[in-house]
Amino acid sequence: MSDENTLDAQDVTTDAPAHEPTFEEAAAAAVAENEAAKAAEADAAAESADTVEGAAEEAAAPAAQDDAEADAEYRKRLRDYTKELKKLPGEWYIIQCYSGYENKVKTNLDMRAQTLEVEDYIFDVVVPLEQVIEKKDGKKKIVKRKLLPGYVLVRMELNDRAWSVVRDTPGVTSFVGNEGNATVVKPRDVAKFLMPKQTADGEDTAVSADGEQVIAMPEVEEKPKVAHDFKEGEAVTILSGALASVSATISSIDEETGKIQALVSIFGRETPVELTADQIERIS
Repeated sequence: MSDENTLDAQDVTTDAPAHEPTFEEAAAAAVAENEAAKAAEADAAAESADTVEGAAEEAAAPAAQDDAEADAEYRKRLRDYTKELKKLPGEWYIIQCYSGYENKVKTNLDMRAQTLEVEDYIFDVVVPLEQVIEKKDGKKKIVKRKLLPGYVLVRMELNDRAWSVVRDTPGVTSFVGNEGNATVVKPRDVAKFLMPKQTADGEDTAVSADGEQVIAMPEVEEKPKVAHDFKEGEAVTILSGALASVSATISSIDEETGKIQALVSIFGRETPVELTADQIERIS
């Protein structure tokens, strides 16, 4: 056979028939493709979540810093105010009275201290108040509210004469403490109840004309209602204010305003207080 008729094996190309995948191979490929798509979606979602979380952290950072600065400022003012209280003569005691008669007890005790000549032993009688904004019939109104319903603070030098004048004042039921042994209240605890709140211009709120000590003033604008899922009967801890770290039990919730009424044990008696959702946390 001539060379011209000889085919070089290297010049011959043969198209092999295409391999048809089996059902199992096709299914496996589809599963792999689906898993790859899911992995890509998961990576994208994680990246998006990281972005959102990062943005939230950046947004929360200034607020957290502001809260820390406000807390540091409050603690400094509390220390300074406590030092001022320690300079005053006498010690602080708490007298128990009929709820709603706090102002009458103060007035009567002030008068009795003068007429019975014990002003040198009874120095100060205080009913701590706070001013809040209440909405009634669609109108906002500033009202005063007792911070310690059923109690009055007295700064005095305790002796038999002074004790008798206080104990026999109409409306007074007892001193807080063991019978015949009134408990002295620490200046720091008193400061939490009496330290005036600073106004927008940095000035402390003053004692009112009738001698009432207003420790909290309403904000210029009412804070928006805070959505929450607290329920009646829940045990909570108060986070801020004069009753910070005190345990309380929710007694009622105003569905319209979101405000929470709770009962706290103050000097052995259950006392109602009004709170907002951002002032409390559940006891875990």
